[in-house]
Amino acid sequence: LLYAGAGAALTIVGVFRGLRDGTGDGAPRGEMPLARGDLGALLAVTVLGGMVGPLLMLFGLARSSATAGALFLNLEGPLTALCAVVAFGEHLGRRGLGATALVFAGAALLGAGGGVGQVSLGGAAALAGACLAWAVDNNLTQRLALRDPIAVVRAKTLGAGGALLALALVFGNHLPPLRLALATVTVGAISYGASVLLDAYALRLLGAAREAALDRKSVV
Repeated sequence: LLYAGAGAALTIVGVFRGLRDGTGDGAPRGEMPLARGDLGALLAVTVLGGMVGPLLMLFGLARSSATAGALFLNLEGPLTALCAVVAFGEHLGRRGLGATALVFAGAALLGAGGGVGQVSLGGAAALAGACLAWAVDNNLTQRLALRDPIAVVRAKTLGAGGALLALALVFGNHLPPLRLALATVTVGAISYGASVLLDAYALRLLGAAREAALDRKSVV
């Protein structure tokens, strides 16, 4: 429902933007629309960033304390930078590499039981897996940076929201009461739609390696 709320909000934004610009398809002047060749990257960011990452995060948080989970999720930044440098050829200076190494060292201490709070080996692996999924998602989203960010994020959130909702119903989960569902959709429009959209613009302007230094996902 959170992802569905984000997708619904961005769909409404796209419709009004198309009416304003007179384009009819929601793509503003100066922005490149999505193409057929983008389907593979869009599918990957939807599955990894919108489905695999959140599911692994919830699995990991259920097996760790809130403090340890919040600290462990900082792995997303260095993993994003590592993927950007190793797999996608971005440049990262000595300070960036040093900071990345320090975050990895902190995560290793947490996994070994030397950090703040409690985390099981399975919980640590799940949280690290979630961060890796988001790291690949960030880098692939950056590869789509020249496309219309609203279209990219709308496709991701609608795809992930629809697929997760279908899976939840198949596994016997039930929709919450209407009032709670509407509240969840509204929160999703802001906390998922607006934040992921702003992050897509940041990836366009900064690149994945530098964006990773500013992006933090932590649990309160």
